Amino acid sequence: MINTAGIYMNTEKFVKIVDYVRNEKPNWFLTEDNFLAKKEDVMVVEREVNGSLPDEFVFFSLKYKSGYFSFLNIYSLSPSSEWYILIKNREYQSVPECFLSFSDDETGGYYGFLKDNGHYSNNVYFYDSSSNESPISMEKNFFDFVIDKAFQPDHFKLTLPEV
Repeated sequence: MINTAGIYMNTEKFVKIVDYVRNEKPNWFLTEDNFLAKKEDVMVVEREVNGSLPDEFVFFSLKYKSGYFSFLNIYSLSPSSEWYILIKNREYQSVPECFLSFSDDETGGYYGFLKDNGHYSNNVYFYDSSSNESPISMEKNFFDFVIDKAFQPDHFKLTLPEV
């Protein structure tokens, strides 16, 4: 099994792992959203949040459908989706202004990106809405986070391809 922690995950490696898991565990992808984001959708969201989105999240959103992506829900950049990121973020009154949520843990916690100088970083942060604490770093970029949370290779003893 490959441990992706601490290894920079580029798009080629990410796609290879996603394709492998999708082939090995097709049932894990049965509840994806029906809408794929378009480049125009990215521009609309960036305008609304007044910042450029992380390149890894944009890549994911243009290539894969959002919603339940295996064992992780991921918000969509498509306005047609029930998982639309702008609607989901408007539902959360308590999140810091510089925090853009792209997922939730379904218990009041949110995974997202922090904005600095008009740009959202690829680094993933967790915000607990039941506390007054600042978001904490997950110490993973978006691709690594998705592989870890969506596929849970250690839990399922899933051997991922060498990348």
